[in-house]
Amino acid sequence: MIDHPSAPTPTIESAIAAYDQLADTLAPCYAQGSSGERLLAYHADLLPSPPAAVLDVGAGSGVHAVAFAARGYRVVAVEPSAGMRAQAAQLFPDADIAWVDDRLPDLRVVRERGGRFAVLLVNAVWMHVPPDLRDRAMAGLAALAEPAALLSVALRIGPAPPHRPMHPVDPDTVVAEAAAHGFREIRRSEHPGPPDAPGVHFVRLCLRAPS
Repeated sequence: MIDHPSAPTPTIESAIAAYDQLADTLAPCYAQGSSGERLLAYHADLLPSPPAAVLDVGAGSGVHAVAFAARGYRVVAVEPSAGMRAQAAQLFPDADIAWVDDRLPDLRVVRERGGRFAVLLVNAVWMHVPPDLRDRAMAGLAALAEPAALLSVALRIGPAPPHRPMHPVDPDTVVAEAAAHGFREIRRSEHPGPPDAPGVHFVRLCLRAPS
């Protein structure tokens, strides 16, 4: 019997390295279309008025951060991949966004900057956070949330792409993790994944911080 080596356990560092390698391809793809405007429209009845502070964690190409900034929100975009940040600077050179090299679970750099946020976006990021670090990650988000802040989390559910291993995510578990830090679920919806990712869909969770 031949023992086949098991796949390496995904880490945050390995995810960042993968995005660095694929940034030239992924960032322009993510920046296409009107996903930023759609995200604003989806949350329209939940958002505070500009110039409220917005934190986009795992901002990627910057397409969502740019849409919020264009509406007058004060946006801090967190992206640990140098390759993705470089691509975002090329794609949106005039965007009024503060880019920060930081990462979950602790968001140490953002916390050291000071200030809290009325809106926290975590789009297709949670699957990169190892399960044993997720409570710490949620605590970090809670520490950065203003009273009654909106936390919007998009969960990628389905098989991982080649060369980008991911951890499984479960919406009910995420809601429970958030509730342990005072957040309550106020909206949930399912959305199809991209055509080139069969078996993938997204679940959007909107949660409200305590007042």
